[in-house]
Amino acid sequence: MYISDRRLLVVGIDHGFSMMKTPHATFENGVEKLGGEATLTNNTLIYQGNYYKVGEGRLPLMQTKTEDENYFLLTLAAVAKEMDIYQQHSADVILAVGLPFSRFGKEKEDFYYYLLREDSIQFNYCGRDYEIQILDVYVFPQCYAAIADKLREYGRENLIIDIGSKTIDVIHTRNYVPVESESTSIPAALIQCMEGIKSNVYQNCNRRVSEDMIQQMILEKDVNIPTDCKVIIRAGLADFAKGIEAKLAELGFDLEMLTVIYAGGGAMLMKNYGTLKGANIHYLEDIRANAKGYEFLAKQKGKF
Repeated sequence: MYISDRRLLVVGIDHGFSMMKTPHATFENGVEKLGGEATLTNNTLIYQGNYYKVGEGRLPLMQTKTEDENYFLLTLAAVAKEMDIYQQHSADVILAVGLPFSRFGKEKEDFYYYLLREDSIQFNYCGRDYEIQILDVYVFPQCYAAIADKLREYGRENLIIDIGSKTIDVIHTRNYVPVESESTSIPAALIQCMEGIKSNVYQNCNRRVSEDMIQQMILEKDVNIPTDCKVIIRAGLADFAKGIEAKLAELGFDLEMLTVIYAGGGAMLMKNYGTLKGANIHYLEDIRANAKGYEFLAKQKGKF
């Protein structure tokens, strides 16, 4: 969201463990520092005299997003992509970001200060110069943000399951408000699922499949690989979906008695491979939903 009379960009950013998302863009979260000037400007970030490839491949999993500068560099790339949407190269910026519900209180302050910088920031991304001043950082609970602007469409009580790359966030809302004692994060998600599938395919078929191939099969798109590999991939995805349903039951949720909303990158996996179907089960297929939700919540908080 760009407020022209204030030269203010309010930008929602979902710092995923696999993909970065903004309301208008999705890109991989890979960061690689280069030894010198890049051959091509595509995905090249120049910051403080250093050259990086940002947005190619995937970062190794880490415990938190503040362990090094990578997620700040990814933030600069995300801001640049949103500034391009509004044809701006200089602006004040408010970042609207999120953290898993169960770690929100513990990590909020660190993430806030990690992203907030006092000085003006100059950088170049994809051959274009940018100058920004980060005025503030708003941190919200992810998962809830994904449907914050849609809650009343689903009713007074909902179970929101945001299946991401590293964690599965589960939020139970009652009267449109999260019930903190009945909300949690499950530390196993799509990356672990895909790694297990890749290992099974290699062990049983002596073939190597990529994450992109598995992603295409999650979407039920045709993939030009041997049938025996497809069988193993489908079985792995079905097992993962059943495991999520079993874990939710173990946590005490009756999925047939609640309005269930699957969100995140795994929403389509549950739609295509989950066993429970019904009018009470919904799938939020927009993987940028959290980023859009952060922006929506920031608009409310800042009264823009």
